Amino acid sequence: MPCTDLEWTKPVPQKFFAKRKQGGRQKYGSYGIQTDVAVGAYIQHALKLKGVDVDLIPHTEISKTRLRSNDLNFCLQYSMVCASYIDQHYPDKSNRNANKNHLKACLLGVKNVYPPMEYQEFIQSKINYYSYLQAKNLEILPTFTMTNKEYEKLGHDASMKKVCEWWQLEELGTVIGKPVLGMGGDDCDFFHATDKGRSDMSRYFRKVMKKYPGVIVQKTVKGFGNSKECPELRMYFMGDKYKYSVSANRNCVLSHPEAEGGTLKVPLDKLKVVTKNIMKKLPPIVMPNGVRMPRLITRLDMGWRIDGKFQPFMNEVEFEPSLYLHKPLREELINYIASCAKQVVNITRRYIKGPPASRARGKDSRHVLKPLFLKQRLYSSGRTV
Repeated sequence: MPCTDLEWTKPVPQKFFAKRKQGGRQKYGSYGIQTDVAVGAYIQHALKLKGVDVDLIPHTEISKTRLRSNDLNFCLQYSMVCASYIDQHYPDKSNRNANKNHLKACLLGVKNVYPPMEYQEFIQSKINYYSYLQAKNLEILPTFTMTNKEYEKLGHDASMKKVCEWWQLEELGTVIGKPVLGMGGDDCDFFHATDKGRSDMSRYFRKVMKKYPGVIVQKTVKGFGNSKECPELRMYFMGDKYKYSVSANRNCVLSHPEAEGGTLKVPLDKLKVVTKNIMKKLPPIVMPNGVRMPRLITRLDMGWRIDGKFQPFMNEVEFEPSLYLHKPLREELINYIASCAKQVVNITRRYIKGPPASRARGKDSRHVLKPLFLKQRLYSSGRTV
């Protein structure tokens, strides 16, 4: 975020500064900082709370020792998805999964990380949350999922037979393939219901199953996320409260709902009802010590128009998303960062206080969210296949 004029960002160490590139879309400010750094800076230099200190940990400095030295550590931007993305784009030739494996070992080796690994793995696997939300009778598009382990157990030919049987049963024309732990549209591809399309799908599975822990195949909605006829709305919540929305196409051209001062025609009130219902049904966040935590950032990416009709569906859930920096939304963004900073302090205090006495004695210390990461669950239009 551009921050030349924000007093509370000036004490941030310069190693976190990024100089503004000439000719960029944002014409103001000589430098910026990442939004996760901005949250830490707001806590330390705007809230100025007595006895509260912030440790900004670059991903290259993550270690179990460093994490254990803090009361609570927050994953606000760097997570397993980001680590996997770095490995895919800047691989260590000696270990292609170096960043992902290191981060996973550190996060599993400590208990004071928010959100806990159980919740992180749930949200970061589309297989998990698509299956969970479908079981909760929440709308998603017709979807087929397969884990890497299932693919290896079945073998390539049997796996492709399963995909194609689902494809034919659903009577879908074009479908899209998405990898688990994918980011920024990497390794997403479209396939038509033709001999060539099925052949392309076969090659796609061979490729992605070598790189990712699983893959999702889903109905394609024409123009979704890239047209005025079928936009995607990224809806931001802080805790369980709705804050603001952004729509962006493939060229990152941003727009905002008319109800929030933008130009995008969107049935925002209807989508708020839908997303608030989704928020209520998301699994709770429970720390390893039994403390049930408030939510921090949640972004629900929603579609709402199929063949010209209002038909809402959830595309993605994220807990450490991009906030989409853009000048018209700058005040909303700063307010969001301020809200996030206050919530971080609130969550930390609740964690330090510990669980109620009954839970501390072990009477009710079980986790509410059962481990779901990469379960072999295959859903399509409400039917298990």
